[in-house]
Amino acid sequence: MSLLSLDISKCVHTSNKSAACDSCVTACPVDTIKIQDNIVSFTPSECVGCGGCGAACPTAAYSLDDFKPINYIFKFLETDKQILTCKSELPCIAALSTDELLSMSLFSKEEITLDIGPCAECEIAKTNLDIIKHRAEEVNFLLEAMMQEKRLHVEELSHMHEDEKEVISRRELITKDSIKRVSQIKQQFQNRVDEGDDEIKSHTVTAADIAKIKEKKVPDRRSLLLMALKRAEVPEEFHIISVDDISFTSQKNLDASTCTNCQMCYRICPTGALSSDMKGSFIAFNPLACVKCASCHDVCEPDSLTLKPTFNLKNFFEPKGEELIKFNIKKCDECNTPFAYKGGEVLCDRCKIEEEEARELWGIR
Repeated sequence: MSLLSLDISKCVHTSNKSAACDSCVTACPVDTIKIQDNIVSFTPSECVGCGGCGAACPTAAYSLDDFKPINYIFKFLETDKQILTCKSELPCIAALSTDELLSMSLFSKEEITLDIGPCAECEIAKTNLDIIKHRAEEVNFLLEAMMQEKRLHVEELSHMHEDEKEVISRRELITKDSIKRVSQIKQQFQNRVDEGDDEIKSHTVTAADIAKIKEKKVPDRRSLLLMALKRAEVPEEFHIISVDDISFTSQKNLDASTCTNCQMCYRICPTGALSSDMKGSFIAFNPLACVKCASCHDVCEPDSLTLKPTFNLKNFFEPKGEELIKFNIKKCDECNTPFAYKGGEVLCDRCKIEEEEARELWGIR
């Protein structure tokens, strides 16, 4: 039975108390994942090990101890199989994200079929089946927009072959009742959860987590997609699609008239998609590092940073970062701190506030 782990350093709620992301909560078929007061928690004994939360999480903060998507994908591509099924070393098709399914479609020599036949007898299919179908639709839309010939199919196939009849169905193992019945699995959970299986496991931040936050790494599945795109046929025309039609990346606008250069957007960006230099003289954006977690938007108080309504697929084949804004950096005459100068007195925002407070205290208008 799979054991679920959360790398809290990757979760956007760790670095941003204003984060509104709830992808894992929405994707969980048994409603065990909770986010309260910006603290993520789940009850291990209630988890069915489907892996849906890991695929839904934009930063891939969740993982299963016995299933690594990248390892599974490479192993799958090395075989002649073209059918993805939960009956073959895959906890659930929902454990593969949209960009992972897109990468597999681009890498594979033949068209891939998602076998949803087992979903008819699955307790968690009500939630996961809709997710699987939605991801397949997005993948096919993107393949068509990129002018690729292959498509991803979703079909109910016969999944019980002669050589599989004696194999215990993984679907039978990921029910709540079976977790409680198997003592070995309960022992594994106890080793991982100090409080016990049936108690909520809350996640707190350690010094090691803070150090990992500063590393700003893109998920492995994004690196895989970049590899797949390099091998894909470059289309004759680059289409522009709606931002609503792509779930895992974006392009951004930044309003120069309202941006205060507070630096929060790129400081809390988990992947380094938003960046600047040591002086904070500009803000740059790399769409291929963006995971569309929206954390940067959640933290922007003047709402200067917004999503572009469209996404240019040229970014996939000719990746290029863009400078969203450039600042005129000067040192404050009062405190000597560098700041984005916009005219008038050479005073940073903090010193302007202190000066206004002092004038009010002294009765000077």
